[in-house]
Amino acid sequence: MLSPEETLRIRRKFEPNEQLVWCGKPEPRGFNRTTLKMMLFGIQWTAITGAVSGMIVWQSWFSEKADPLLSRIGITLCLIPFWVIAAVMLGAPFWRWLRQRRSLYAVTDKRVLIVGAFRTAVWRRWDIPVPDRADHRNGLTDIIFAETPYTIDGRSLPVGFLNLPAAEAAAAEEALKRLKRAPPRGVRPKFRAGFDIRKRNKVL
Repeated sequence: MLSPEETLRIRRKFEPNEQLVWCGKPEPRGFNRTTLKMMLFGIQWTAITGAVSGMIVWQSWFSEKADPLLSRIGITLCLIPFWVIAAVMLGAPFWRWLRQRRSLYAVTDKRVLIVGAFRTAVWRRWDIPVPDRADHRNGLTDIIFAETPYTIDGRSLPVGFLNLPAAEAAAAEEALKRLKRAPPRGVRPKFRAGFDIRKRNKVL
């Protein structure tokens, strides 16, 4: 169940005369196949970055042939992006958990919304294929209806209502199917923006 504050966050995204049909939120989970791979690669990246950074800092600041002060500062600043990448990869499970903790899902009589901390993804009824359901061993369920336009390891990532309890997933799936069956309102746009909509196999 959503709190009044969370429901208000969703309703702020509504269009005039839009009615809420279903709303929910994921059970935050940090680890999955993608974040685990990123974290393992991040360990290697951090080790290499640490070794190279240590040599560069030693040569620039503490060796007998130390560089001028401005050069030392510039060289040190150039190392910052590599450490930022290391933090992103090592913390991939945490960033995923944090993102899901701030995510809210909604189905209205017009659209599907995924409300995040900084942006809201929206799909009209004509953008949504028949939802694909994936049940996990931990008792949570994904309702997938889109894919990311980018790939990781040659695979697009699923987009939809992820990590829902079974009862919530059933209600969300039914709400999506009703929205898909609903008679059209207005004119369908010639071009569609947002995520690529493609059918995908179940991800377990």
